[in-house]
Amino acid sequence: MVALAVGVSLFRLIPARADEPNGATRGEAEGTEPDNLGDLDLEELVRVRIVTATLTPTFARLIPAKTTALDEATVARSGARTLDELLEISAANTQLTLHNTHLSHFGIRGIMSDRDDKYLLRVNGKTMNNRYFAGAESERDLPLLGDFRTVGMVHGAASATYGAGALAGVINLETHNGLTYEGADVQTRLGFMDRFTATEVRFGRKLGARSGLFLYAGFADQPGADQAESPSVFGKSFTTPAPTPTDVVSGQPVPFNVPSLHASGGLLKLKFHASYVNGPVELWARYTQGGGLVRPQRSVLQAADLADAEKGHRSVSQQLTVGAKLTQPLLDTLDLEAFISYGQYLYRLWFYDVYPTSDDRLEQEASGRVLLTWRPTPKHAAALGLEYSHMWFSGASASALVVGEPPAQDRWQTDTLSLLGEHQWMLSGQWTTFVSLRVDKHTYTDWLVSPRLALLFTPTPQDTLKLIAARAQRRSGDAELRQGVVLSGSHGATESLYSLELRYERQQDEHWSLGASGFLEQNDAIGYSSVVNHSIPVGTFVIAGVEPEVAFHAARSRIMLSHGYTQLLSARLATPTTIQGITAAPYGYGHDLANWANNITKLMVSHELNAEWSASTSLRVYWGFPGAKALADWNGSRSSPLNYALADSGYTAAYGPSVYWNLGVEYHPAKPLTLRLDAFNVIGWFDKTLNKRIYYFRGSDYSVEAAALALSVKLAI
Repeated sequence: MVALAVGVSLFRLIPARADEPNGATRGEAEGTEPDNLGDLDLEELVRVRIVTATLTPTFARLIPAKTTALDEATVARSGARTLDELLEISAANTQLTLHNTHLSHFGIRGIMSDRDDKYLLRVNGKTMNNRYFAGAESERDLPLLGDFRTVGMVHGAASATYGAGALAGVINLETHNGLTYEGADVQTRLGFMDRFTATEVRFGRKLGARSGLFLYAGFADQPGADQAESPSVFGKSFTTPAPTPTDVVSGQPVPFNVPSLHASGGLLKLKFHASYVNGPVELWARYTQGGGLVRPQRSVLQAADLADAEKGHRSVSQQLTVGAKLTQPLLDTLDLEAFISYGQYLYRLWFYDVYPTSDDRLEQEASGRVLLTWRPTPKHAAALGLEYSHMWFSGASASALVVGEPPAQDRWQTDTLSLLGEHQWMLSGQWTTFVSLRVDKHTYTDWLVSPRLALLFTPTPQDTLKLIAARAQRRSGDAELRQGVVLSGSHGATESLYSLELRYERQQDEHWSLGASGFLEQNDAIGYSSVVNHSIPVGTFVIAGVEPEVAFHAARSRIMLSHGYTQLLSARLATPTTIQGITAAPYGYGHDLANWANNITKLMVSHELNAEWSASTSLRVYWGFPGAKALADWNGSRSSPLNYALADSGYTAAYGPSVYWNLGVEYHPAKPLTLRLDAFNVIGWFDKTLNKRIYYFRGSDYSVEAAALALSVKLAI
C-alpha cells in the first residue's frame, strides 16, 4: 500500500490476509474501503489492521488525527540523507532549527523546545526518547534509512494514545522483518561538500508462511560541511578574549575555524537491527550510535579561550533495545497484544568551555504493555491497556553543569504506571466517534491525564470531516525531576497542550487527494531555569494555524504540496518577571513565535521517465522569522542582554526566507543495480544566505546548509 500524500490521511486500509499475521497489506487493486462503514460485517471488522493514532481497528479515513505516512519507495525517492531531512521534506508544517548545545531540534505546528522532549519517537511501538533530559536525540541524525519499512507521523496532541510527552506529535518508525523484506542488498552513499560515507547491508528470508528473519547493519562516517561550504554568522559584533583576540563582524562569516556543520567529530555512526518472526511472535534487537559536534554560541566565544571554544560541544548517544511482541486472538471478538522490552541509553556530553571531561548519563528501562481489543458488534470497538516501566538512572541529577565543576553523580530508580483505553462507535453509516483516555503516574509527578474526543462525519465516499479535541501532557526530564526531589522534596513541573482541530479530507479520484486542517492550541509551557537548575512554568501561549495540502499519485508520478501557516495569538507569562525565549510578545515586541517561521511551504515531485530513469525534486521554503527579529530587538533593549538573539542595528540577514531545494536522478542500468545522484540545497551555489538555518533561542545567528552532492550505489545480491 503506497502513501498518497503528506499528511492527507486518505490511504486505504486493506484487511490482512490469513497468511499475513503481522498485518502485511495487499496491493491497492485487491481491496477498497466500503462506501459506507456500516456495510462492514463482523468478520471484516475483525480482520482490519490497527493503524496509527488509534488503539482500536479502523479505516485510514477515520484516523482521528492528521497523519503523514511514507513507504520505503517514497523514502528512497526523497533522496533524504537523515530522518530529520526526510521529515522536513515530507511532513507539512514541520521545521528544523539548529542549536548550540544539542543536535538539531524538530518542531511541529509551532511547538519546539531547546530539548526534543515535546514529541515522542517510536520504533516498532517502543518509545526511544532519552528520558534523562535530551528527548528524541537518537535515530534522527543517522544517514542510515534502509531498515525502515514505513515512516509515519501523528501531528498534534497525541498523549491519549502514545503517552506523556506526545504534545506536538509522534514519529512512528516501522522496520522491516522477514515477512516484509526478502533477499539481500548492499548500498553505499558518498556525500561531497557536506561530506559523509554510509554503507548499509540488508538480508531477509521467509522461513515459512508465517515466519522470517531480517538482519540489517549500517555504518556511517560524517565529517560534515566546513566553514568554507557552511559559513557560521552572528548578528552581533564582538571580539574574542585574549590570548587570541579576534573581531567577529555582524553578518559576516566568522574569521576562524568552527566545527563542521553536521560533523560526527570522528564518531562512527552505527545502526544494527535484527528481527525474527514466528506466527504471532516477533523478537527484535536494535543498537544505534549517533551524535556529533555543534558550533559554539556567542556567549562562549566572548568568554572562553578561542582554542577551546572553537571545538564546540560534542554529544554521543548509544542506545540498545531488545523487544518481544505477541499478537494473539483470544476469542472471535477479543484480541491480545503484549509487548516487553529492555533498553539502555548512554548519553555523553562534552562542554569544552567548562571542563575537558565527559558527562555520562546512563538510563536503563524494563517495560511491558498489555492491550486488549474487543469488538462486540460491527459498530463498536473498545481497547483497554496497561503499561509499566521501571527505570534505573546513574549520572548527574542536575540537567545543567555548574561552571568550573564536574557534575555531582547520583543514582536513582523510578516507576511509571499507565492506564489507557479507547471506545470507537460507528453511530451510523456517516458518523463515528472516538473517546480515548490515558493516565500516567511517575514516581516524581502527580497523575498526568490525557483525554481525546473525536467526531467524524463521512457524508460521501470521497469526503471526511474530523473534529478532534485533545489534551496532552508531559513531564520534565528525569534528571530535573530528581533534582527537584533532592533539593526540595517536591514533584517536578509538568506541561500541558490543549488542542482543537477541524480537518477536511477529500479523495477526489484515484489520483488526486486534498486535505486541510485548522487548529487551535493552548500550551501551558515549562522551561529550564538556570536559577533553580530545572524546568518551571513560564507561561501560557495560544497558537492557531491552517494547513492546506494537495497530492497527486499515478503509476509513474507523485506530487505532494503543502503549506503551513502558524500564528501566535496570545502569550501570558507565569509571573510578571518571567524570562523566556519562546516569544518577545509579552515584552511588547512583535506578536510572533521567536523560533518559528510563520509560513512554511513544501513541494515534493517524483516521476519515472522510463523503465531505467527516474527523477525527483523537493522544495522547502521558510518564508521568514519575524519573531526572531522581535526577540533580538527586545534583548538589545535590555541594559544587560541575555544569551538570546542579539543583533547590531540594521542587521536583518537571519530573518528573511530560507529555501532548501534538492534534485535527484536515479538510473537502473540492470535489474540488480541502482545508481542515484542527489544535489542538495542547490540555491546555495548562487546565494548562500538563502540556505541559512537559524539557531533556537538565538535566531539572529545562523549557519548555512551547504550546497552538496551525494552519489548512491545499490546492488541486490
